[in-house]
Amino acid sequence: MIQSLEQSVYEENETRIRLYDFSTGKQTFFQWQAGMLPSLAGKRVLELGCGSGGFWQSLLPRWSNCALTLTDISQDILSSAQQKLEPLSNLAASLEFATLDFNELAKVAGPFDVVIANHNLFYAQEIDGLLASVTRLLTSDGLLICSTVGQDHLHELATLLRLKQQDLTWGAETWANCFGLENGGGILQRHFQQVDQFEYDNSLHVNSAEPVMDYLLKTMKSSLAEWVTEHYDEIHAAISDAMVVRGYLRLTPHSGFFIARKNG
Repeated sequence: MIQSLEQSVYEENETRIRLYDFSTGKQTFFQWQAGMLPSLAGKRVLELGCGSGGFWQSLLPRWSNCALTLTDISQDILSSAQQKLEPLSNLAASLEFATLDFNELAKVAGPFDVVIANHNLFYAQEIDGLLASVTRLLTSDGLLICSTVGQDHLHELATLLRLKQQDLTWGAETWANCFGLENGGGILQRHFQQVDQFEYDNSLHVNSAEPVMDYLLKTMKSSLAEWVTEHYDEIHAAISDAMVVRGYLRLTPHSGFFIARKNG
């Protein structure tokens, strides 16, 4: 049975969240990001790829009375977000949910004061075209908030896998080459007058091989997932062995976000 794109996105999102349950930080990425952002109460906000709504659990109490339009390609994810945010909906001036593939953003009407795109711009079919559509939707003083990863994201896991296959393609490197912490600022500067970058300091102490295997199979996907499936028992054993000394596998996320202002 062929898995739908929407189901694939839903599983990817949930699997990534489970891996981050092993975070050693005092704040989740979304809590940290929300705390770093300026207060934007009363603004018109469009989110591209809202996920299951975790970001807004941290942000709605700070950004009260906003008119929110939250979108995602997956209807299952939108339903989850709607359920999660229902108790906080009174904090928003309005709260709308819509199914949207952001590669078709040219069809969306604005204006918006803020556009948010967390951990997904590296999926854009044509990044400059997408960013041009974002700037079209923004007011003259509008801003884009977007997060991504660096090339060395979870590098310990990549190193472990490359002991078996040296030329293994690592998804985070592919994502970061498209739109990452190393090149994202330069890409954004082609469309925005001012770009600021912020990076998240955190580590994961994972004490079970299963969430790591799920992450490899459902978040990395494509050829890596096929390779992991083919060598599942061997990779599972290698990850388990790496946990023996400390009782956990230490993984280092390299994540952060940009604030890009249309007119500095």
